[in-house]
Amino acid sequence: MDFIVDRETKNLPKSHYYGDTVRRLLIAGGTIMIVTLPFFGELIPVPLVVSILAIVVVGVVSGLINPRQKWTSTLDFAISIIGFICFEYLAANTYASDGEYFRSLFFWTNQTLAIIFFIATYYGVKTLRGFYINKNNLDL
Repeated sequence: MDFIVDRETKNLPKSHYYGDTVRRLLIAGGTIMIVTLPFFGELIPVPLVVSILAIVVVGVVSGLINPRQKWTSTLDFAISIIGFICFEYLAANTYASDGEYFRSLFFWTNQTLAIIFFIATYYGVKTLRGFYINKNNLDL
């Protein structure tokens, strides 16, 4: 998949663009969400359809990311923050409430997703900073 991503941005200045990194992180997070949803569906405090729609949103947002439009970087930054908050809340709540193995696995899955979305937030804000501080490098 790297050849697809690199082809789109190989001629663009990359001094402040980390959208490809954010895309990979969001796809990794969405993949973990898809794989683990059947196992943890009853532990998630929202209806199943909300979880599925969240996965779709993560996939769509990661597909929209590009270095030519600031709004896509703003959107991926917002999704990254929301994902981090939701998954870290679930991880902390699970850890505090129950120590049985199945819920422990639920904790580690949510903690992993929180870390992925936290790193995506970091790179997302670096990209946004590039749009605002060094506008000449990104507006082609």
